Amino acid sequence: MLRIQPKGDNKMPNNYIIPTVGRIYRNRNGGEYRCTGNAAYPDDIQKERSLALGEHRTSVIRLTDGWAIEVHGIHQYEDGTVEWNYSSGGSFRSESLALCCQKCKENGKDMGRYFRYLDFLRDAGTVNMFGAIPYLQETFPELRADDTWAKEVLTAWMDSFRSSTP
Repeated sequence: MLRIQPKGDNKMPNNYIIPTVGRIYRNRNGGEYRCTGNAAYPDDIQKERSLALGEHRTSVIRLTDGWAIEVHGIHQYEDGTVEWNYSSGGSFRSESLALCCQKCKENGKDMGRYFRYLDFLRDAGTVNMFGAIPYLQETFPELRADDTWAKEVLTAWMDSFRSSTP
């Protein structure tokens, strides 16, 4: 991940970054966003220039409701949280993600913890992710009673990777 220190007086030091696609980032306001894509550059010079000027564009999707936006000038603080200079192009890109997030909210569950577990499971390489439902149900008892909900969680997780690259 490339980092460059932005200009300005901030109470907490931060750096402009190019986020890692697929990674979940927590915004300073507490929201969780999965990076789905980054702007492409013809060469490293253009990429570093864009980053230094706070003009790099990144596509993210909010995990609470499936809201997808393009963020400009994303920067990360020492505590790992992120902010951006501004955002554009917001829309609901994934109906299944929005519906699953709503169901989690209604049942007082945190969608982010399901997604973090699925990220861990994927990174471990123990299972083809299309077969992850039994693993979800074993780890999260609330998903055992309702196969449909476990399927919705897995589908929403997969949908959160939909590319919306600028």
